[in-house]
Amino acid sequence: MTSDSGPHELSFQPKLFANASQKKTVPIAELYKQLKKLSKELNGLEQETVDTQSLDAVTRQLLAPSLLRHKEPGVVAYVSCCIADILRLYAPEAPYSEDEIKAVFNVFIDQLQLLGDTDNQFFALREYLLTSLATVRTPALVAMQADAEDTISRFFTVLFGVVSTGQAHNMQMQILDVLQQLVEEPKTVPQDVIDVILLQFTRRRQQDNAAAHQLASDLATNTADILQKYIYQYFNDVIVSAGQAGTLDDLRAAHVLILELNRAAPGTLLNVVPQLEEELSVEDVDIRVLAISVLGEMFGEKGHTLAKRYEATWTAWKGRRADAAAAVRVEWVERAVALYQQQPQLARELNADVAAKLSDVDERVRVAACRSLGQLEMGTAVQGALGDDVVSALGERCKDRRAAVRAEAIVALATLYSQVVGELEQSTTVRRKWGGIPSTIFELRYINDPDIDSKVESIMTGAILNFAKIRDDREKCRRLLLVFDSLTPKAQNGFFSYMRRQRDAILMADTFLELCERSGDDAAVEQQQRALAAKLSAFFPDRVKLESSLAQLAGLRDNDVYAGLRQTMDVRSDIKTVRKCQKSALKRLASLAPNLLDTTAPLWKCAGLTTINRVLVPYLIENASASRQGPFHGAAVTLLNYTVEVFPEMLELSKDELFAVEGLQARDASAVEERLKLMVQFAKAVPNAVPRSTDLENRLAALVRSGTVAQAKRAAFVVTQMSGAADLCAALTGDVVDCLDDAKLERRAPAFAALSRFALHAPAAYATYAERISQFLVQMALTDAEAEANMDAGDAEWEAREQLSDMGLARVYAVKILAHWLAGMERPSVTREIVQMVMGTLRQLVRGSGFGRSAVTQHCVLVAASSMLKIAGRGHLERAVGVADVQSLALVVQDATFEVRSSFLLDKLVPALASRRVHARFIPLVFLAAHEVEPGVLDHVRHAVEQRLSQFRPTPGSPSLVESSLPRLLHILAHHPDWDDAEPLRTLELFAHYVDFYISCVCSAQNVSLLFCLAAKVKSARSKVQGGQHTQRLYVLSELAQFLLREKSKAANWPVNVYPGELQLPDDLFEMVDGTDQMRESYLDPEFVALRSKTSGSGAKRTRTKPKRVAKPSKKSRGKQPQVDSDSDAMDEVSDN
Repeated sequence: MTSDSGPHELSFQPKLFANASQKKTVPIAELYKQLKKLSKELNGLEQETVDTQSLDAVTRQLLAPSLLRHKEPGVVAYVSCCIADILRLYAPEAPYSEDEIKAVFNVFIDQLQLLGDTDNQFFALREYLLTSLATVRTPALVAMQADAEDTISRFFTVLFGVVSTGQAHNMQMQILDVLQQLVEEPKTVPQDVIDVILLQFTRRRQQDNAAAHQLASDLATNTADILQKYIYQYFNDVIVSAGQAGTLDDLRAAHVLILELNRAAPGTLLNVVPQLEEELSVEDVDIRVLAISVLGEMFGEKGHTLAKRYEATWTAWKGRRADAAAAVRVEWVERAVALYQQQPQLARELNADVAAKLSDVDERVRVAACRSLGQLEMGTAVQGALGDDVVSALGERCKDRRAAVRAEAIVALATLYSQVVGELEQSTTVRRKWGGIPSTIFELRYINDPDIDSKVESIMTGAILNFAKIRDDREKCRRLLLVFDSLTPKAQNGFFSYMRRQRDAILMADTFLELCERSGDDAAVEQQQRALAAKLSAFFPDRVKLESSLAQLAGLRDNDVYAGLRQTMDVRSDIKTVRKCQKSALKRLASLAPNLLDTTAPLWKCAGLTTINRVLVPYLIENASASRQGPFHGAAVTLLNYTVEVFPEMLELSKDELFAVEGLQARDASAVEERLKLMVQFAKAVPNAVPRSTDLENRLAALVRSGTVAQAKRAAFVVTQMSGAADLCAALTGDVVDCLDDAKLERRAPAFAALSRFALHAPAAYATYAERISQFLVQMALTDAEAEANMDAGDAEWEAREQLSDMGLARVYAVKILAHWLAGMERPSVTREIVQMVMGTLRQLVRGSGFGRSAVTQHCVLVAASSMLKIAGRGHLERAVGVADVQSLALVVQDATFEVRSSFLLDKLVPALASRRVHARFIPLVFLAAHEVEPGVLDHVRHAVEQRLSQFRPTPGSPSLVESSLPRLLHILAHHPDWDDAEPLRTLELFAHYVDFYISCVCSAQNVSLLFCLAAKVKSARSKVQGGQHTQRLYVLSELAQFLLREKSKAANWPVNVYPGELQLPDDLFEMVDGTDQMRESYLDPEFVALRSKTSGSGAKRTRTKPKRVAKPSKKSRGKQPQVDSDSDAMDEVSDN
């Protein structure tokens, strides 16, 4: 070695070989000694100061095959380190030829392949070799050779094979440096190298060696500008190959690689993204689907801005939403919806497009859109990105004509809601955007589809109320109130309808299971079971399967299953018990007959009391008793009111809380009225269940004597329902009658209101004072002081009952008292004089001129008409309402005041007919609404006729009551005051509309022959009323009905045949006549027939002839749907039986 100031020479000259031929090395021990010493000295030399001539001998010796291929691995390791140092010292030139360099590097690669064995005694030497290659950049020597592809490829194969997660980070970085040199230095990167790099991005490789995947990601990122063209060429070759071979497997695999590259090294795809854009418009549908999928995922990568960097590609991708192929649109909408989760800001651009796909013509696209939306996780960003139009369109899909779409939409909408329901109270924004979802779902009840109903029931307590995640019963009640409070009036009715459906299902299912428990070989019991199974299965989809499954269930004869299922629908079971019994019963059922689980599941979900449950009632009462300013006061009151109607037994379990005196001592009069109203409903639903206590009696008596109108009326009713309270009723009735003295006029309205309840529900107490005040009441009922004060005022504007003056309100209740007096009498107490007095008063009001009436008289007319229905509903008084009275009530349906006619029709007449409280002779009255000008009324009537009234038949197979009512309708029309013999054509046009409305509601291909024969039979009889005065009108109407039925059957292509059965006309209206003259004679005006036939044939729009009696809607009601006044007697009038 030279001095410090001069070049450093290699001082050690090793003796490595036994002879000059270098074919045999010195003994192994000596060889190790020599190599260690040589390696140490070479390691200490610096490139800048070494005398490379001193290295010449060693440089040549180390290339000897006897060293490079020595059988001792340690020898080769030392030799490799020494050569690496020599290459470092000679750098940038190499002391070897190209062939020698290849040989050397192959030895290096062999050593690097052993890096995975960290426990090997020579691991440090191999680690040193790797460090030298990385820092000195000696791989460039082989990389720059023209034919070094194999060597370079070996480097990649070996290093990707040895890298592992257990290695030191520094070593992994050195491997990355070596590979990066081998990419950067060659003029071209070998294809095998590209293949090896891309192999690391496959999902299987990621699972097998995550470190190799990370190494490839880092390498691709660092050399993206170099690899871009090679990766582009790779994918281009795959596409061409796939097109030639006709298989997509390789193409799919390539697209998966694109996704992985996009996640790890998006810079390598500079040329691939435009290639994918071209794929969007190729003819092959599968390739377009692949391109949609891959680009969709790429756009969604977090942290990337691919859509902004490739705006043309983003635009082209969005354009595929209208692709002709449904498969492409399906893939597009799935990826588009996923962007809400991945890139919410970007997804905002897609709201209109996603909403449009929810209405796509293809069912598969709609299903995919709904399902994808249901899979979103509703974070704040996603909530903000989802547009109102998307939520609205998803709600519309709940009513889709296809069951699969409906199911996905309902579940999706409910799932979204379940994720945000916890935020509704805290955020007005969330409430405004998502709070309407329950309304959308519960309004589906109006579709009346068993499949939809079952789907809604399955998600009601799950996704909507989510009771399973709420342990505290108070919080469950709060969640129920939160949901219910958000419902629209229509949705509330839908919710209540589901409650009624549940009640009906429970009644039938419980009876069915009870029969199963005691069934043996009793044929009668089995017949009852079959009948109930058939009736019950009609509520649900797959009716036939459910009916068969219920028959199999009955055949199991396992009382444990039956008892468990019955307990789930027992009103005494709390929610926890319901769920526990449901789980255990179905588990046992699964062990006995697993095939029954799926088919019967909708029934058990419907019947299980997990929505409205007895444990919630005390908290509902608590919220209802709170101030009206409370957040859920109104919702609690409404829910309780309906719960007591549908499940009164639940209220009975909490009646101590309900009838607590404290609830009637609130300072807020309205709160007391609400509590009393709930008590009234409970007392009606559960007779003889009102608890009796001194404190309660005293408080109720005080309210009767000094409360408001509503308080006095309701308190009086509650008192009448107490067992053993006859003396109290008598005492209170006497006190109230004393209030009628002129000295106490300020208490007249409340006194009359209370007295109306005593008259109906405590007739014995009222009877004592009846004679004393009856004439006074009649005089008051028929005297309209306000109208007398203003004789020329004409009809006054309608006023709500609570807005009437005290005197006016007293007059209304005077009418009620009289009617209730008669309606409340038992048969032995009824006298002709009382009937004449009461009915005479009611008739005078109902048959009034209809014009020049005060607001009070309008209310009196409504109450009188309603009272006639009430009286007609009492079996022993039914004859008191005669044919002329029915004719008068028909004109109330056409009253000049909208509120009078709509309230009588929709709130009184239709419910009374639907519940069969009155005779079928009142059915024709509903068709007198044919000329109604207010929207919604006719729809209500049509729905009632089609869904309820048409189902009523005296005996199975006989004509329905609605069908049989056609002669009665014609009779009413024949005596209608609008009939004008002087204007026959106008009259026929006017009355044809009534018959047309009847036909539109009732007529079908199955009953057109029956109706035609009924209409024709009217010509074989004469009217009994008024001495048959208007019989000829009946014949005209008979022919008119036949003509219109024939016209309808011709338009609908229905055959009209001779009806085979025997038909009878109502004997209270008609009497048969001998002779056939009237049968042969034609009564229908030929001019009308010609005019009608002309307009029908030409398709011209007919001119509507308006009746004389129906006035325009009032200003207050014009353009509004008719609403039920829940705070008036209108709601409880028809149910005071």
